[in-house]
Amino acid sequence: MQITITGRKVQVPDDVRAAVERKIGALDRFVAGLDRAEVVFREEKNPRIAEREQVEVTLLGHGHHVRASVAGVDQHQAVDLAVGKLGKQLRKLKTRVVRRHRPNLHRDEAHHPLARLENDLVNGAAAPEAAPRPDDPEWVPRIVRRKTFDLELMDPAEAVTRMQLLDHDFFLFVNAETGKPGVVYLRSDGDAGLIEIDD
Repeated sequence: MQITITGRKVQVPDDVRAAVERKIGALDRFVAGLDRAEVVFREEKNPRIAEREQVEVTLLGHGHHVRASVAGVDQHQAVDLAVGKLGKQLRKLKTRVVRRHRPNLHRDEAHHPLARLENDLVNGAAAPEAAPRPDDPEWVPRIVRRKTFDLELMDPAEAVTRMQLLDHDFFLFVNAETGKPGVVYLRSDGDAGLIEIDD
């Protein structure tokens, strides 16, 4: 796997780079076709936030696009949290691929390579908490980034899977059932919702 490591206004020491190459590089043997990883480090400047070291990892290849963005108290912890999160996402991806090609396959999940990877790499680390919003009740978010992309035709269940693999809380797509744009989103109860256009 080709791994690109970037620090956005932050230094990435050699020992952290070595840990990234070892731990992220180990993920490529569990899902065929992952041939590129982009790892970006940032640092939160707000001194009130304890988990200031941020890392975003994107795995790419053979049509797969898996992303994790986490924060930790230091870069090593952030890498471990990202690897743990990616392990869970890759397990979902592997299950989806296996079910698509071998729908009647039954296996012991505890002995599956992705389950072992998840147990080995997570090491009981807890998921990072979301960064706090500004205290000002009048605060309104600004649009600071614009993004364009081509909508893909898929059914809502596939859109939910893609949303999970991208580690987003919503996903815009063209609904194969209606031929119209739709949005799936993550609800606070953990399930997904679907927004459709009404004629």
